[in-house]
Amino acid sequence: SHQVNAIWRGVVLGRGLFAHEVGTGKTYTLAGIAVEGRRFNSHRKPLVLAHNANSAAVAAGIQEMYPGAKVLYVPTMAPDQVKITMRRIANEDWDAIVMPHSLIDRIGLREETMMDLAADQIAELEDEAIEAAREDGVNLTVDMMDDKKAMGGVRSATAKQLVHQRQRIIANIQKAANRSSREDAIPFEELGIDAVLVDEAHEFKKIPLATRMEMKGLQRDTSDRAISLQFITGYVKKNNNGRGVHLFTGTPITNTLNELFNQMRLFMDDRMKLDGVENWDTWFNSFAGAENDVELSAAGDFEPVTRLQEFVNTDELVRMASEFTDVVQAKDMPEFVDRTT
Repeated sequence: SHQVNAIWRGVVLGRGLFAHEVGTGKTYTLAGIAVEGRRFNSHRKPLVLAHNANSAAVAAGIQEMYPGAKVLYVPTMAPDQVKITMRRIANEDWDAIVMPHSLIDRIGLREETMMDLAADQIAELEDEAIEAAREDGVNLTVDMMDDKKAMGGVRSATAKQLVHQRQRIIANIQKAANRSSREDAIPFEELGIDAVLVDEAHEFKKIPLATRMEMKGLQRDTSDRAISLQFITGYVKKNNNGRGVHLFTGTPITNTLNELFNQMRLFMDDRMKLDGVENWDTWFNSFAGAENDVELSAAGDFEPVTRLQEFVNTDELVRMASEFTDVVQAKDMPEFVDRTT
């Protein structure tokens, strides 16, 4: 019944985070949302991004659940196959298109689309970098961020890291734009995809974070795949009134503070904006508390550190997140309960 409930929830709401523990039938839930969503006109052409190791099994699972469904599995995109594959996606009526995670960077949006989607995020990173440099006594400008020699005079590690995130977004845009602008290339906008279902979504947790906060356990690294997914989901949401993004994972939170925040940004950023917690600093200040402490460094010296002390206003966080979050644990399933002897 948990699969039926989750499928209905995904179809009705048109988005969500499905935190279903391993072994609870997550693939069938994904298949149901993809195909039933078409039947109920929640979307017309869903793209499924599956983990490289089991993407073929996900495609087979969808076909097994719906034998009459028209499922396209794209295991690879060799240079001589890209044009044909993209035309098949764009021109034919698919119930589901399944690709491994590794192919996400082969799907390119137009440069103007990506710049429009990333404008606010780039501006936030620039503002935070300028403030971080100013705190260290350096007047950093946006023009200096594109000049390696000028950046050499910036001492603040935080400012450099924020600029690095900015540069990575811009480099990702340029790389994707080069692919989509090639002769006979078909950009993502012309594929007709209006829903994205991401299996093992925790693989895309390294989204750029605009903050000067220095805290133990804060994930500040970025990845090209996470940036690519942010562009694709941003485009889908923008053209579907915030709907169209479904994330599936058995481990929504592993070991960093901002994992939940990053995943919420992918499928419910509009609601976060309404509640005034669309950026990390306001989200953290609303739902968490920090403490200052000292710890022994590798050099044998004591150094000040800031770490998470507690979560606060958890009822409000649960209320906001649970609107679109479906949680299933193995202990909740009768099949997994030990029999009495």
